[in-house]
This record gives sequence, C-alpha cells and structure tokens, in this order.
Amino acid sequence: MWKQLTQKARKAVFLAVEEAGKLGYSHVAPEHLLLALIREEDCVAAKIMERSGVDLGTVRVELMERLSRGTEALGEGMQLTAEAKHVIDLAFDEGRRGNEEWIGTEHLLMGLARERHGVVGEILTAHGIDPEWIRSQLRNIQAGTLPFESESDISQAASQSA
Repeated sequence: MWKQLTQKARKAVFLAVEEAGKLGYSHVAPEHLLLALIREEDCVAAKIMERSGVDLGTVRVELMERLSRGTEALGEGMQLTAEAKHVIDLAFDEGRRGNEEWIGTEHLLMGLARERHGVVGEILTAHGIDPEWIRSQLRNIQAGTLPFESESDISQAASQSA
C-alpha cells in the first residue's frame, strides 16, 4: 500500500504523525492528516486549495480551535485511527477510479472530503471543498485553466521510482 503513495503523500502521512505528537496524541486522526496537507504548502492538495481561494491559514486556525489538546505521551509506533485508515482507503479508491498508478496528496484531500463526518468534514464543507470541487480543480489543472507552477506529485513519483 505505502509503495503506491507519492513521495509527498508519504511525507504528508509522516507530517500527520508529527502533528499528532505535537498536539499530545498517540494516534493519527483525519484532523492530523489535514493539518499535514496544509503544512506541506508545496503539495498538490495545498496548491489546489490555495489557488482556488481557500486560505490555508484560516483552515488551520479553524481546525486547531476545534481540536482538543491530547494528553498522551508520544510513543513509538503511532497508529492511524479507524477514521484515518478509512480516509486513506478512500484516497486509494479515488486513484483506482482514475486508473492512476500513484496516490498523491490530491487523493488524500479527496479522501478527507469524502469522509463527511467529524471536524474535518465540517471545515472542508464550510470552505466549499467537496469531492466534485476537487475533481473540477484537477480537471482545470490538466486543461491548463488553473495555473500550476510546479510538478505534480505524480510526475515526481514516476521519475523517482524508475
């Protein structure tokens, strides 16, 4: 499973672990995945949101205000919650739907958007981020109508795995 994640998607998962630890959690939840995507400003997911008028700083503040502070000590082997695993499963489902070889940060964002329950779903919905919106942004990038300056996660992963 992890082999199919692009370098930036893997980094986002590792950043989610870091975010969870900094907040006092011993598990990674969808909220931590969203914080990681926002933190990794050079990833496709963050750029899609930013280029479409979503203020990442505002989303981060809203998310932090809604998260309670954990009280657990950071330990080795931090696990994904069932909800976070489901988000990653949804990301892989999106990749399969598009017949894509690699799962990038845009797929992780899609997984978060498809999981409508909880804090992340409420925040994404409040900012107009839903699966169809993300798909339209990806189509705009592919058509060249939404400017995109850097390589996508997918092309970077393809060149690195060769």
